[in-house]
Amino acid sequence: MSTVETKAPSPARSAKEQFDKQASHYDKQWNTWSEESLAWIVDHAGINPGASVLDVATGTGFTALAFSERAAEVVGSDVSSGMLEQARKRAAEQGFTNTTFVEAAAEALPFPDSSFDIVTCRIAAHHFLDVKKFVAETARVLKPGGRFVLADTSVPDNDPEASAWQNEVETVRDPSHVRNYTPGEWRAMVEDAGLTVVESGDTGGGITIPAADWVRKAGCTPEQTEKVYALFRGASEHTKQVFQVGEQNGDVTFTWKRVVLAAVK
Repeated sequence: MSTVETKAPSPARSAKEQFDKQASHYDKQWNTWSEESLAWIVDHAGINPGASVLDVATGTGFTALAFSERAAEVVGSDVSSGMLEQARKRAAEQGFTNTTFVEAAAEALPFPDSSFDIVTCRIAAHHFLDVKKFVAETARVLKPGGRFVLADTSVPDNDPEASAWQNEVETVRDPSHVRNYTPGEWRAMVEDAGLTVVESGDTGGGITIPAADWVRKAGCTPEQTEKVYALFRGASEHTKQVFQVGEQNGDVTFTWKRVVLAAVK
């Protein structure tokens, strides 16, 4: 059994508050930063035309809607009513009638046991207050033989220095951030929930992100922004190497690690 600890103090700003705040300007740039992970999830979900899909922490619905033309039924859940409003608009604009959106926490999914063939979660789990509960809920709502497909930001295995620094930067930039987990921790949590990991890895080394756009996306205050830049400036050479911290067009750039994982029930 795993000894991974997933509990954390309640963040200063909840995920609901943070993403309600971001909903109106959560544009396609975010999806561009994470499009490799979307392609991986779609490719590894084992989708078929009769499938039922749940996308947990769907945000404005990019992942859910990627499955809408491939599956019989798609449900997107999220704690943010603002994000869900944007997701419903996207679904209506794209003409999907097989997709619904439900306000719900990842740790308490309001669906019966064995409801879905596929559960997905993309670049969101680092906001969850209890990842073990989320994975247990995923296992519960999956049908026997169903598949869980995950992508999230991550930190390297066996590198506490880089892990602590990256999680600090994330928390300063976005107070709803709880923790990024290592690939090894994710495999252990998923297996402890009774699922079998069939594939895990990364998505090609990550995406280079300009810090100015990154803090803007989170709605950072000037004080938060200065703290974020100070942490980049003060990072150790090892940490800068791990996360490819550099400069481009006069701005700090960096590359976050990603973990991808597929598991079956």
